[in-house]
Amino acid sequence: MAQHRVAVDERTPLFLLIIDAIAFWLRSQALFWLLVLPIVGLAAAGTYLVDTVKQFTFLRRPEGWHFLFALIYALFLDRWIKESLLDDAAPCDGVDTLRHALVPAPFLMFAIVFFLFAMGLSWLQLQGIEQALVARGLPSAMVVPLGTLLAWLPHLLVWATVLAFVILLVPAWCAGAPLSLGQAWRLSEPVRPKLFRLIVGAVLLSMAIYAATQWGLEVLPKKPWMPAAMVAAQRLADCLLLAIAGHVLASLFRALADWQQPEPEDRPFRNMRLRPRGTAR
Repeated sequence: MAQHRVAVDERTPLFLLIIDAIAFWLRSQALFWLLVLPIVGLAAAGTYLVDTVKQFTFLRRPEGWHFLFALIYALFLDRWIKESLLDDAAPCDGVDTLRHALVPAPFLMFAIVFFLFAMGLSWLQLQGIEQALVARGLPSAMVVPLGTLLAWLPHLLVWATVLAFVILLVPAWCAGAPLSLGQAWRLSEPVRPKLFRLIVGAVLLSMAIYAATQWGLEVLPKKPWMPAAMVAAQRLADCLLLAIAGHVLASLFRALADWQQPEPEDRPFRNMRLRPRGTAR
């Protein structure tokens, strides 16, 4: 069987990990679109109905939608990490069991806790940013999205720092090899700067895309379907960022925890793992 994965350890640059993640995404287009199209369709349909049908105006509050998509993103990330961990795995009962396992309950609780954490920090957004941008002569179409982006930056640094210490819990749960908080803390130590940059970079890109969609709503023709299209584009971009980040997390978890794919019981030299020359621990 052809091996597509690159050799990964704690010294592998984040840039190469991202390139490997993009390569995996390109090889997994059928799976990606199978998972993403329902997410994008739900986002577009929900936005269109809320904006155009009066009976659905009670769903206009954004907090509920943010919570729903936090759970949906957790489901997507769980499935994508499982597929990343099982890339090129030999077919066997263990692989099928892991691939078809439901999203772990601790992962869903983890997503809920960090959603509440982010919402709590959002109440502390900096004031006066939009007025300062207007005073500097920034076009009105850019004031709200750029102001939102700048107001979130300090909080992003706080919760990205916290998340970098425990984020390896996520691929561990997906792999069916859960870690304790102490184990995740110690395991993440050699790659913590990479994890921090990965989280901050992904969230900054997501926020920039959100700002771009808000700017698009201001400058593009005012069509009834335009808000739904912008929301769908944002959710699509979020899923792409989650796919790349999820594959990087899976690669680092495999290298740091020495996790091995399930193998057929009758395979010769089962569980034997060859290391690249020069990487002996």
